[in-house]
Amino acid sequence: MYIMIGILVFVIACAVIAKLISYKYWTCIHTAFGNENYYKVVAKLEREGIPFKTKTPMNLGTENFQNRHETTQYDVFVKKEQEHIAQRAINKN
Repeated sequence: MYIMIGILVFVIACAVIAKLISYKYWTCIHTAFGNENYYKVVAKLEREGIPFKTKTPMNLGTENFQNRHETTQYDVFVKKEQEHIAQRAINKN
């Protein structure tokens, strides 16, 4: 039993470390709230060919479960060396 718990803790620790390392060379350039705002930003990055990652922090405080798509937080990350290009793309009309 203790061996299984130890293995589980090890696997979770490895997953967390891998996640932290994968974001080491990325920077958050925009935080969008709601699906509509998120898709607008992502479309602009895709149009410019800028690779991105999205992180969605847990929104446990959402009382209205049916409308959570309107309040979900999306953190959009790009590679640090493309930050200025991505900011310019997002701020275009």
